[in-house]
Amino acid sequence: MYSSARTAAISSSNRLKNPISRNGSNLSEYDLEVGERTPLLVSRVRFAPEVDDRSRQIQTVQTTALLGILTLLLFLLLGIIIAVYLLLMQVPRPWPVSHPFYLVERNVWWKQPAEQFELSPLEKRATQNVIILHTRSETCHDQAACIQLVQKLQNDAWSQNGTHIPYNFLVGGDGKTYEGRGWKSQHGFPNLPGINDTIVVGMIGTFNDQRPENVMYAETKALITESIRRFCLSPNYRLFGVIDDSIQNNDAAGLYAEIKEWRHWQGFVTV
Repeated sequence: MYSSARTAAISSSNRLKNPISRNGSNLSEYDLEVGERTPLLVSRVRFAPEVDDRSRQIQTVQTTALLGILTLLLFLLLGIIIAVYLLLMQVPRPWPVSHPFYLVERNVWWKQPAEQFELSPLEKRATQNVIILHTRSETCHDQAACIQLVQKLQNDAWSQNGTHIPYNFLVGGDGKTYEGRGWKSQHGFPNLPGINDTIVVGMIGTFNDQRPENVMYAETKALITESIRRFCLSPNYRLFGVIDDSIQNNDAAGLYAEIKEWRHWQGFVTV
């Protein structure tokens, strides 16, 4: 009996030391580690493709969402461009313009630094009035001659009044517009009204008995149309002329013979 109990105890002790057996034979400690680790390694290798597939699916969804957002932004930008274009097309034009607008900017004839051409800015974005008058000077028929006349008008204004050329724009006999004070500055005529809502256009020349050339009228129309297109002039603008009775009775009569027939004409300003 004692012997049987001892045998059972030894057998139990051996089972504790080697808890895993396969087909009735005991495994060593090395076999135990292999038996424990091998299934884990197999499990990792077996589930790795599923993890990769899931990552690919997430990346695909993210890429698709990003492309969708970019497409929506592109359509939104395209819609804005089309809306602005249609808005511009609806801006009423005062007349059909076949003559192209040609602007000679101030820096072409003004050789001094731009900072020296200091002017008072307009308080309104879009002006309401256009005043057209002649410069009572010689006429010009090419850009070089017109630039000389514009420079002379600038020098005369500076020497007489200490101010810059008073016109916002000037139209020459070459069919071009010469920038004076431009769209964003007040005109420089103290005796003319509407200093904050008026563009003053000077027709280069003296037009009492004779009319300006047709190209000057065409360029003036192009200037007005361009001013409306740039939102610097109201589509419902008012057009005025200027007569100086102190000079002679037919002052600028040739100039206004046609302009009086234009739409938006309101009459004369007397100075």
